[in-house]
Amino acid sequence: MCSLLSGCFESPPQIISLNPPRGSLGVQADTPVVVQFDRPVVPSSLAGRVSVFPDIPGCDLSAAFTSPLTTDCRAVWISGDTAFVLQHPRAIFAPLKQYTFTVLGGFYAPDGTVNSVDHRWNITTGSAPQVRAVSPADGATDVPVDSTIGVDFSGGMAATATAAAIRLDPQVPGTRVVRSALDASRFVVLPGALLRPDTGYTLSISRAATDQHHQPLQLAVRARFSTGAVAAGGHAVVLVARAGEGPTRVLLTALSPVEVGVPVAQALVLEAPRCNAASGCGAAHPGQPLYTISAATLSPGGRWLAVVERDATALSSRARLVILDAARGAEVTTLPGGDLPAWSSDGSTLAYSAGGNAALYTPASGASRALPPGAPLVAPPAWDPAGELLALEVAEPGTPPHVELADAVVGARYALPGVDGAAQDPVFSPDGRQLAFFREGRAVAGTWIVEVGAGSAAPRRLDPALRPVGFLTTGALLGVAASGSGSAALVRVDVDSDDHVDLARQPAQLSLATITVSSSLRRFAFLAPDARGVQQAFLEDADGSTSFAITSLDGGVSALGVELSGGLG
Repeated sequence: MCSLLSGCFESPPQIISLNPPRGSLGVQADTPVVVQFDRPVVPSSLAGRVSVFPDIPGCDLSAAFTSPLTTDCRAVWISGDTAFVLQHPRAIFAPLKQYTFTVLGGFYAPDGTVNSVDHRWNITTGSAPQVRAVSPADGATDVPVDSTIGVDFSGGMAATATAAAIRLDPQVPGTRVVRSALDASRFVVLPGALLRPDTGYTLSISRAATDQHHQPLQLAVRARFSTGAVAAGGHAVVLVARAGEGPTRVLLTALSPVEVGVPVAQALVLEAPRCNAASGCGAAHPGQPLYTISAATLSPGGRWLAVVERDATALSSRARLVILDAARGAEVTTLPGGDLPAWSSDGSTLAYSAGGNAALYTPASGASRALPPGAPLVAPPAWDPAGELLALEVAEPGTPPHVELADAVVGARYALPGVDGAAQDPVFSPDGRQLAFFREGRAVAGTWIVEVGAGSAAPRRLDPALRPVGFLTTGALLGVAASGSGSAALVRVDVDSDDHVDLARQPAQLSLATITVSSSLRRFAFLAPDARGVQQAFLEDADGSTSFAITSLDGGVSALGVELSGGLG
């Protein structure tokens, strides 16, 4: 008879698995709860039979089995109705709390067999996220105005919500808050402009910051610090322009990211104002810049910024050289007709072209003096490391350039020993004992080396196909080597042996003309388009092993110039 009455001794459906398991600790705030049965269950038989104590805020379990999928808390059946998943992504568990789930008996299988046993189990949630550290620390003083600000949390945080919860006051336009690509617990604040010197700032992290499981921050945090001057370490100065215009912005960037996975910090130092008169501003139409910036160079140590401005309101105007306090943006002096600036290695003296003639300016005293007259400068002077000797690339109108030397201490100016005729691109070695330069002409073409000082050996040609870029170390020169096919490569050259080594990572051909070197940093910078076609400034190690962008410009603007500035030691 029992065989005829199919299922009369069938066992009821059983719960065979719970996830999180019974007694689990440290359960995340939005962890789904999965109940697995040994066979299909009629979904409607669970309605009203599942509960939790204490309640999950925002979660109505009595309605969860009939709620639409868009509800913050809903039960979803899977695997042919053999399991349900309680999903509550926006109705989260409270931190450090024990929850007791109950499934009351009375649910049944499609064949009508009923499980009449009540089932209960406990889970305990983890702690809320906390701020572990901030940098600068609360109470810090003399913080550099170009500092990157960091926040470390106790665990991985949601990128959007947490970035919006981090605030710097007074606010700095253009500031970005980014999460590290390698560490989700690390956030970095990248101010869009230099912080104001001698100013108190407050870094606030509100409880709107959430971890990756939507759990809010346990406690809000505030850290207060005060600023000093520009950091004394190395920087890059980048000229930025809108499409169809000359450069109108000066950016100051770090020479490496504050950490791997975070963009390099870039801060706006100077931006040319624009014409806001409906009738225009002389030659500048409404909305156009009042001046453009043809050069900008930061003194080693970061105290002074020299900027060459060209008036855009007049059809024909001379350049003017403006010296700024880099941290404050305050004008120190203006040198009418000044151009082609270059700082000495200690940052105390600026060499420049004063109406074509070489001149020196000392910001600390405000004094300026002209070097002996001669052919006009056509490029920024090159300083020796001691800050005493200058290599001047000069040329009379209509003639090729040549190189002269000038002594900044005694004010003398004289011909380059042993070199007659055209020469250009002079660069001093880090010890100041050698000068490399480029010559053109069938018999003399290429890079030459001349020793500087009394009793020095005669100049010698290093390589006929090489154009010098700058010394990387004493005895090692970075240069662009041309090939017979017309292409060129960036090479490292041993000055004594003339051995060439192609850099492992080569900039594009069009980028070679933009390369600039800082010998104290053993790195070089250049301009190149990124993956979106936006021209950025890049930095590369001297051996070509590592290359990365030091700007992150948006479309509509591009980098048109870059210069490296070393620290004072």
